[in-house]
Parts: sequence; structure tokens; C-alpha cells
Amino acid sequence: MAFTPGAQEVPPEVFHSRFARFVADASWCLPVAHAQGSGSLIGYGLAQDFGPGLRATYTTGRVHDLFVDPDTRLGGTGRALMDFIFDWSRARPQPMILDWQASPSAIGFYEALGFTADRVGDFPKCPGFTLDHRVGHRVR
Repeated sequence: MAFTPGAQEVPPEVFHSRFARFVADASWCLPVAHAQGSGSLIGYGLAQDFGPGLRATYTTGRVHDLFVDPDTRLGGTGRALMDFIFDWSRARPQPMILDWQASPSAIGFYEALGFTADRVGDFPKCPGFTLDHRVGHRVR
């Protein structure tokens, strides 16, 4: 909650209930990063596997959150969190198409990971990115 000022509007009991549900449900991935030495939380990610559609042989996933404390950025934490999410999505029971959108300040980060921004759509300033495990490579 400390990472996102808007999260302060979520009642603590709702936040804690959601957190407990996400941790207990294998269709959610919630990696966290701690600072070496102090153990303080410096980042987290949140991804969800929505499961297959009615006629699909693959599943659809979404990265909802990726946050790294601004004072610790450029140290590999964001990459490690995304790699964890990518490994989780790759290990799901069915191939996954994993999508997410980037804030304008995060576009370069995802491009540095080898992805191409998809600026077509309703939010060109917050482009989408996709990892398609069906084909074994990254696509727009």
C-alpha cells in the first residue's frame, strides 16, 4: 500500500483480504523483492491467469502491477520480478498469452527487456506488451 498513494483509498481489511486471496490462489502470481541486508520491501509484481476461453487451447494472463521503489531502480529488481512472472506464466498448465500495459515512464524498461510497444488502441501513451508462450517468442 505504501508504494501507491491511491491504494490508501482501499480499506485495510479489503486490501488484506485481497492479498490473502491472491497468495492462496495459484492463478495469481505475487512476487516480492526485499533489500539485501535490511529486508525491507523494495518491489512487487502481480499477474493473473484468467484461464482458457470456451474454445481456446491456451490461457490468457495479465500483469496487473510491477513496482520498484524509485530509490532502488536500475539495480535489476524490475527485471528479476518480471523474469519470475515470465517463468510462472511459462509453467502454467496450458500455454499462455501474457499481456500488460506500461506507464509512459516504464516503456523503456520493457523495451530493454526485448519487447516492442504496441501503441495502437485507446491508450497510445500507455502501450501494451505481449509475451506469447504458444509460439515461444515475444510479439506485439
